[in-house]
This record gives sequence, C-alpha cells and structure tokens, in this order.
Amino acid sequence: WETLTRKRRFLQFVLSILTLSWAMNSFAVYWIIPSATQHLYAAKALGTQGQIDRAAAEALKAVEADPSNGIARGFHALSMSELGQDEEAINEAKHATELNPSSSVAHLDLAVSVKRTDLERAIAEARRAIELGPENSLAYQFLMNCLFESHRYNEAAQLGREWLAVTPYDAAAHSALASALAENGDVVLAAQHLGYVMMLRPEVEQAHAQLRQILLELAKEPDGLKPLREIAANAPDSPRMLDELAWLLATYPDSKSRDGTEAVRLAQHACELTERKIPALLDTLAAAYAEAGDFPQAISAAEEALGHARSSGDNDAAKLSESILASLRENLPYRQEPE
Repeated sequence: WETLTRKRRFLQFVLSILTLSWAMNSFAVYWIIPSATQHLYAAKALGTQGQIDRAAAEALKAVEADPSNGIARGFHALSMSELGQDEEAINEAKHATELNPSSSVAHLDLAVSVKRTDLERAIAEARRAIELGPENSLAYQFLMNCLFESHRYNEAAQLGREWLAVTPYDAAAHSALASALAENGDVVLAAQHLGYVMMLRPEVEQAHAQLRQILLELAKEPDGLKPLREIAANAPDSPRMLDELAWLLATYPDSKSRDGTEAVRLAQHACELTERKIPALLDTLAAAYAEAGDFPQAISAAEEALGHARSSGDNDAAKLSESILASLRENLPYRQEPE
C-alpha cells in the first residue's frame, strides 16, 4: 500500500473512497438485483401452482425491487390479467414493451392482457410478437386461438403453415393447422396433420378422436372411399393412424367404404413399425387379409395376435382375437359397427 501510494495521503484517501464505492456497488448488485429475480422466481412457481393472488404479490415485489425489469412487469401484467384486473394489467404490459420494445415476450404479454377488451389489438400484438420472435410457439398458439375466436379460419390455416415452416416437428402446430383445415372443409389434409400429431405425440388422445371422427364421417358418404384413399396415400408413419385407417377399410359394414388391398398395405406397415408386437395391430392385419380374400394369412395373423395377447395377460385383446378367429375360420370377413 505504501509503495502504491508513495506515502501520499491524498491518493490513499481517493483509493479508499473508490474501494468503498466498489464495495457498496457490489453489495447493491448482490442484494437488490437478485432480490427482483428471487421474487420473480417465486411468482412463477406460485403461478404454476394456481396461487395467482400470491403470484401477483410476488411479481409486484419484483417490480418494486427493480422497476426497469421488463420481465417482472410482464409477469405482473399476466397475473393481473388472470385476476381480471385488465386496466392494471394493460398498463403494466405497456410499460414492459416500452422497456423492451424488441422483446417478443413483452408484446405477447401485452396481447394476452388486452385480449378481453380489444381482440384486434391482441391479434396485432401477437403478430408483432411473432415478427420479433419467429420461434415463439406460445405467440403462435395465442394468435391461433384469437383467429379461431373470430372465425378467421383461412388466416388461421395460413398462420399454421407459417408456424410449421419454423418448427416442422411441433405437434401443437400440426394440431392447430388440422383444426383450421377441418373448419375450412379440407378434411383430407386435416387428417394428415392429425397423423403427424399422433406420430409426434402418440399419447395425445384428442388427435386420435378427431381423426376417427373425420374417417367415420367420410365413410358414411356415398363417395367417401376416394378421400379415405387419399388420406391413406399420404398417411405419416403413425402406427395408430395406419391402424385406424386399415381397420375401417377392412371392417366397415358398408362395402362402398371398404378396400381390402389398401387395408392390408396400411396394416402391414403399422405392424412393421411396431415389430409385430401389438395384438390390436395384428388383429387389424388379420381383418384386412380377410377382406382381401386371403383367409390363411388372416388366420395366421389372428393367431399371432392371440398369442401376444395371452402372453401379456391382455384379456380384452385376447377376446377380440378370439372373436376375429371365429369369424375367419368360417371364411367370413370380420365386420364391426363403429361406436
């Protein structure tokens, strides 16, 4: 210290002040800024637990701790909107966009906040959020919902295509586009996108239910086989979709909506994708072979399905296999009325 200052007391004093100032700034950075972060973290945790009142209180503390924190203001706005305090939510969200004008998240927060009072403004802000952050899936989802609410299905379909151009493997994007296409009457393409949902997210039962409804509605039409074949020709590698199509084409009571050859192709592919381990898919293959007139192959597939069902202890699957086998051994194709 003596060497550094060369025994000059004035310089010692200046350096002491600078050291003290640095220490105070370090203290402020450590305690004030993280405080806002901590409050915001708590607010988000409470929000996910459904404790919106407490989440809003924590978000407000985050804003008070750091008024320039646009993220904190945005979350506070969302909390206020959830509580129905639209005016306060909108003001807070506007402030967040002023602090971060190029933030996609901030504009989406504003879109959410104004939606109840001004749907067109919400749509405009959501579009701005997408412009600023093309990868912002939440912005696409929100805008899709707004367009559906205003029955603008053509715009929704176009938005869905743009969304998929950015994130082609997003199941939510395929699902939203499928809904828009179905509303526009393009059920063939809608079914294809539902198939992608089923391939990407096999556990999503809603997509399966929507696809089944489309297929059954087409099967009831006098010329429904043509669009069913179009759907089959472009079906993605979703075992459930392939199975649903094959089962309908093989077992539907009205012959105008059956196609054994196509059913066999679809069922074979579904079984290949699952290594012939799922009894239900093998049952479909058996029914398809029977519809195509190949009863030896049909019986073999049904027996294989029954073996898998019994070895896995699946009594329901075993009963279906036994029922199909009983029909096939009488040289009768299997038929089932849709539920």
